Amino acid sequence: MVSNLFPDDVTRSVMARNALAMTDDKALCALDVRLDYFEVQNRSRRGHGRLPVVLIKQVESLNDDYRRYLGLGSRTGSVALVGGGPARLRSGSSLVGVAHEGRRELLATLVTAAIDRAAQTTDVVLSPFLTATDLPAYLDAAPGAVVREHGVWCTLEIGEASDVADFFRRLPARRRRHWNRDAREAEELGLEHDVVPFSDEVVAEAAAGIADVSRRNDMNESVDIVRWRINNYRRRPGKHFFVRTRWQGRPIAHMLCRMFDDAMDAHTIGISDIPELDRPVVYHFACMLGPLRAAVEQGARRLELGIGHESPKLRRGCTGEDVYFADLIPAA
Repeated sequence: MVSNLFPDDVTRSVMARNALAMTDDKALCALDVRLDYFEVQNRSRRGHGRLPVVLIKQVESLNDDYRRYLGLGSRTGSVALVGGGPARLRSGSSLVGVAHEGRRELLATLVTAAIDRAAQTTDVVLSPFLTATDLPAYLDAAPGAVVREHGVWCTLEIGEASDVADFFRRLPARRRRHWNRDAREAEELGLEHDVVPFSDEVVAEAAAGIADVSRRNDMNESVDIVRWRINNYRRRPGKHFFVRTRWQGRPIAHMLCRMFDDAMDAHTIGISDIPELDRPVVYHFACMLGPLRAAVEQGARRLELGIGHESPKLRRGCTGEDVYFADLIPAA
């Protein structure tokens, strides 16, 4: 794996990502009758900790693609996801008032309580999106857990850049080279971006491209399901919008984004198939350069590019945080 973070490297941005994952899971479970949600808590002189658990009542109620995305494979029955994770593909937690050296112990205490409670009512207890930062605490609580690599979470730290050119100047030359090429190729094609809200018109315009990208990634997501999924984002935390890519005045790609505190999420892409355009150039603009420009315009300090397709993100200077799947109570 390629993580730039280590178990003891718990930064403010890592804690912010964990807190948003937790808030988002709770909102998602309120919207989906197949899911349930509870938290375990621990309050002491060491600090106050909260850990989410998402319950999938019947794995069979999820389609094959969603099960595969969550790493559930052929599992059946009820499943508890300790630390949650289905909303952002990242586990969550809230640990406040705890000294750095006490964080691991507090989290392990929460994980132990969560496993004990979940095991009473569910068939399987696991954690599908554990970060390298949290993995040691989970293994303290469940030393017999079976762990495998699941991907890399990518974050682009923008900082206080006044504009995109200022951000580029701060990068090492080898990183800046990729962004400069993206900008040059986008300019040659005449690609532009704008930021638009989730209106019915734009949702309909985006849905076909998102469904097409899903099919290219072997996920059978219909246009109707995409519309339903986008509209559900309106009821989840943060300010939601599209960063839209335009060519000759027409929209050709949409990236679903969200502002939350000082971070911008860019999490779902849709691209129309235009034969006369170089698709990789459109992809790099729609997935990275357009969202970066929008993030700077919105005043974001971080651009969260999430899990999957990490190679082009890491080449452009993202921080990579390893993500693991942990079967916390493996079958005998």
